[in-house]
This record gives sequence, C-alpha cells and structure tokens, in this order.
Amino acid sequence: MASFRRICRTFHRELGFFVVGLTLVYAISGIAVNHVKDWDPNHSRRVDTWRIDAPGPGPTAEVEPMVLDRLDLDVPVKSTWRAAPDRFQVFVENGEIDVDLVTGEVVRSRFSRRPLLHDLNFMHLNTGKGIWTVIADAFAVVLVILPLTGVFLVRGRRGLSGRGGLLMLLGILLPLFYAVYMRF
Repeated sequence: MASFRRICRTFHRELGFFVVGLTLVYAISGIAVNHVKDWDPNHSRRVDTWRIDAPGPGPTAEVEPMVLDRLDLDVPVKSTWRAAPDRFQVFVENGEIDVDLVTGEVVRSRFSRRPLLHDLNFMHLNTGKGIWTVIADAFAVVLVILPLTGVFLVRGRRGLSGRGGLLMLLGILLPLFYAVYMRF
C-alpha cells in the first residue's frame, strides 16, 4: 500500500503543478460566464447620450440620410435599421447608436474587449476549437486523475476513514442533490 500511496502522491503532485495555469483559466472564466445575466464578461460597454434635431417619424428613405447627417459620425456605418416608427438604429464598428426620431435623443453604446478576461472566456468556452479541444480534453482527464489520487494521500482520521471521507461524501452528494431535486 505504501508504494501505491507513493505513486498517487507523485501523480497528484506533478499533475497538480502542471495544471495550475489551466485551472486558473477555467476558474476565473467560470465565475465570469456564470454571471452573463448580470454583465458581459467579454466586453465593457460605455454609453454616451446627447440630442440632435429630431427628424420626426417620416419614411425611412427620408429619415436615414437626415439622421446620419445630424450624427456626423467619425466612424463608418456598417448598417442601419428602423427598429420602430419612432426609433432608428445605426450600427458602427464596436457599437451601436439608437436615435429617438421624435425627441432627438441619441444613445451611443461602445463595446470594447475586456483585456485578459475575453481571452480566458474564449478558451473556457472552446470557441476556437481545433488544438484547444485536445488541450481541454487532456485537462479534463487530469481533473479526473487528481481527485482519484488525492483521496489516498492522507491516512487516519483526516483521510478516507475520517474527516476526508465525510467531506468527499458531501462533495459527491451536492451535485447529486442538485441533479435530482433542484432542476425541477
């Protein structure tokens, strides 16, 4: 049993050190993407408001050139859309502009990538596919090996036959409880 424990300790230690970076990627990104209802983890948003002379809710063919002229944009327009009779939207690189045709109120939303967090989410969600899928699968295999080797590292009342076993049981029951009772 001592040699088995020594093998487990070696695997647990070496693989544990190896996956520190990947664990941080998935943990930090996991917290961010768990809260997408509260905020955009990939982009920051800046909102500016001002007023222009309201062109009124006329035909789109007449309203569009007036709105674009009065906005006097410093970026190229990607597209426009008549969202409602009194609302006109202009889409530009990294943002959108919403114009109230009756009041002349303009709301411009600018989006920019969150520096590091966008990249972590890209990896976590496997957006790029390809080689990252292989890396992510290998990481998942290591995450299976770590707890299986870790449970044999501590003996006695702090190990499987004591507090460690109780904590392990609670850690197993938590997702089972959620799967059975909380999803309904």
